Amino acid sequence: MSRRPNFIQGGRDPDTRSVVGRRWKVEYRIWNREDVWPKGTKNTVYYLDMAKVKIELTPEVSERSFWSLSTTEVLKTLDSRTEGLDEMEAKRRQKLFGCNCLTKTQRLARTAIVLNQFKSPLILVLLMAGGLTLFLREWVDAGVIFAALLVNALMGFWQENKAETVLAHLRSYIHTRVRVRRENAEHTIDAEELVPGDVLRLSLGDRVPADARVLTTNNCLVDESILTGESLPVPKKETAVAVSAPLVNRTSMLYSGTLMVEGYCTAVVTSIGEHTEFGRIATLTARRERERTPLQKTVTRFAAWIGIVIAVFVAILFSAGLFSGYNVKDMFVLAVAVAVSSVPEGLPVALTVILAVGVERLARRKGIVRKLLAVETLGSTDVILTDKTGTLTQGKMSLAAVLPHGREEQNDFLADVVLSTDVVIDNPQADPKKWRISGRLMEVSLVQEAGGRGVFLPKLLKTNKIIEHVPFSSAQKCALTTVERRGEKNTLVLGAPEVVLGFCALSKDKQNEILKQVNHRAKTGERLLALASRCGPVGDKTNFTFRGLVAFRDPLRPSIKAVVERTRTLGIKTVIVTGDHQGTAEAVAREAGILLPGEKVITGSEMAKLRPDELEKILDQISVFARVLPEQKVEILNLYKKRGHIVAVTGDGVNDGPALKAADIGVAVGSGTEVAKGASDLIILDDNFETLVAAVEEGRRILGNIQKTIVYLLSNAADELFLIGGSLLAGLALPINALQILFVNFFSDSFPAIAFAFESGVDDAAERTGRQPSIFNKKIKILILGVGVGTSAILFILYAWLLGRGYQPEIVRTFIFASFSLYSLFAAFALRSLEVSIFRYNIFANKFLTGGVLVGVALTAAAIYLPFMQTILKTTALPLNWVGGIFVLAIVNILLVEIVKWIFRARAKIV
Repeated sequence: MSRRPNFIQGGRDPDTRSVVGRRWKVEYRIWNREDVWPKGTKNTVYYLDMAKVKIELTPEVSERSFWSLSTTEVLKTLDSRTEGLDEMEAKRRQKLFGCNCLTKTQRLARTAIVLNQFKSPLILVLLMAGGLTLFLREWVDAGVIFAALLVNALMGFWQENKAETVLAHLRSYIHTRVRVRRENAEHTIDAEELVPGDVLRLSLGDRVPADARVLTTNNCLVDESILTGESLPVPKKETAVAVSAPLVNRTSMLYSGTLMVEGYCTAVVTSIGEHTEFGRIATLTARRERERTPLQKTVTRFAAWIGIVIAVFVAILFSAGLFSGYNVKDMFVLAVAVAVSSVPEGLPVALTVILAVGVERLARRKGIVRKLLAVETLGSTDVILTDKTGTLTQGKMSLAAVLPHGREEQNDFLADVVLSTDVVIDNPQADPKKWRISGRLMEVSLVQEAGGRGVFLPKLLKTNKIIEHVPFSSAQKCALTTVERRGEKNTLVLGAPEVVLGFCALSKDKQNEILKQVNHRAKTGERLLALASRCGPVGDKTNFTFRGLVAFRDPLRPSIKAVVERTRTLGIKTVIVTGDHQGTAEAVAREAGILLPGEKVITGSEMAKLRPDELEKILDQISVFARVLPEQKVEILNLYKKRGHIVAVTGDGVNDGPALKAADIGVAVGSGTEVAKGASDLIILDDNFETLVAAVEEGRRILGNIQKTIVYLLSNAADELFLIGGSLLAGLALPINALQILFVNFFSDSFPAIAFAFESGVDDAAERTGRQPSIFNKKIKILILGVGVGTSAILFILYAWLLGRGYQPEIVRTFIFASFSLYSLFAAFALRSLEVSIFRYNIFANKFLTGGVLVGVALTAAAIYLPFMQTILKTTALPLNWVGGIFVLAIVNILLVEIVKWIFRARAKIV
């Protein structure tokens, strides 16, 4: 007979028990195997005393009133304790409750991707044309049209499926870590591993990972706007509230997805995943909304505008053909083929692939793009506002000096410094060098290096009981800790020297002497913390005794100087914006090459004395902003934006959130808070400034690849229009028929267009300095018209001349078809760069492009020489000398592209 669950209380019915007015329906049978449970039954299952008890909840108990229970009752209900669950129990609950995550948005089904390829109005028109040719018993024409439709669908499917796969893969890069107490020790685990009953420790900047009942708090404020819409932070406390309290008044609860904005607390997890308040809302409102990026919308609008122009042109072409004596059927099929081949209906999908491939490439370099369009904006960045620690430096704070005040022993002083930290050691039994520690960077380094000097935090905590701890925050710039040892309470304050001195009863001269020492060491690149203490608990923040200083040194990353020089070559200005001491920031800036002779360093206090217009006048002369407040960082950002700059901002803390959100590109570091990551567009996992510069270069590469694809597709479209339209106006027989146009469009052009997504290494980003122009700039438009009109004019003149010379029309039309197909293929080599001459790079370096061109050449040869293809496409075998003429035309087309590129290079030098 199984023991009744200890969380079922009261009630008279042996089969039901009530908890705070909500009813549980309980089945007391013990199940030894999960697979014997009735299939289809929805159960919440708990382990209890090594026995499995199945509990089936009625609809009325979908929400449990933990906010109305005392902390003792909550822990009893969840069969937990303040020391946390043991690992075995946690694993059992993970198996029962599953993952602490919402149902992940599924990637678009492959069937849906295939169907999407037939949504284009032009594709529907082509389907109608195919149906019409079937009705007219033109089997060959119908077969080619449907084959072209199939190829288009397959190519579109490959492109979209690639993008879906890449974006789905990127989601696996980012994990949220959380501090949890298990077996009376703190650990950091993935938030997905949480189970009901886990005891959390949350502090400033943490995202609440699950619904939890507050156990203890210290000045805890939570932003619940994501859930309730309440704009002001809500104070939290451990006191129970009424069972009838609405969600906004449940001050004893923390809810998944909300944000800690001040203080810290401990809490016990009550619900995870879809059973949280946030999870229920997400489940109710879940629907698939796949918004196109603004870039896709822009290109789609552009394609629609081009479509209108082409529709008018095709209508004129159709009328001119009828007037010239062509029958309605032939002109209808030709007009539809020209329309479909001229409008780049697949361009938005192709652009998504280019963006996705670039994002994947950047991910391999530790840069995670949260918003696909961010890579486009990255390419236009010309100012980077960067923090210092961990981004420009190695983020490996080494303890440079321990400087106790007076005659105190170094290790005694260092012991109280270590006790003032807020870190978790996952393996305290190991050698200090192998400790796995989580916490603030400086505190982690301090604890680890102190361990190397014989001052062990785990050992200290056995003889020193932490009564109260207020962690370091950017606002107060210090941490307050109350320690009980040998029956006496002592308060320690550790933080910025100028702040700590404010607690101490020192003469002005003594304070100045200490600050002089701080400034001297800071100018050498050191970062300093001060320690003070007094007897008694936290309360009266005066009359502390100054204990001394600890100095840290964070060396620059080895490659940072070259990277900063690289950004300068790219036309990007790098500015340090930090809360650090002026001397430390200045030393790092000089060593990194950011602060050049004649440039200025300004502090937050100096900045506060200037009017915005005064600061704007000297903005270009400033390379370092030190000791700035969060609102000042936003002010600096806005001044740069006001002057027309595209600004990227790096940050890691809660205080960086406003600036990250206001920036054109917000860049969070991987070790930063969830606030920073949530407000950012890009996350650099290795905290490295070099990764950010790589992201900017990748953005520029993506912009370039987009432009190449646009020029390639639209110049070919213009080519077809002018060639066919010119022939009709001149009264000549059409040089290419509808099936030949479809063949070129669906078989020749598709492969190079896809290959441009993988283009890399031709264009030197350093040659494109400053803010990058828009996608459809003057150069792109002229290239489209210049290449399209120029090549079609050459081909049309040659066509008319050959017919006039009396050559066989079948040979001439096959020659024009083959030339039209091949010169567009070979032009792709010249379009690998819109700036650099083809004679300055290896044209075969892009293996995808080379392979695509070879496939196109093989297909064109098959269309000319294979008998069944000759029958379908109405071609004839070309003599060898005519084939030579085709390659001559291809070279002429390449030269035409190069001439247009040369004109723009020459114009750029003049300007």
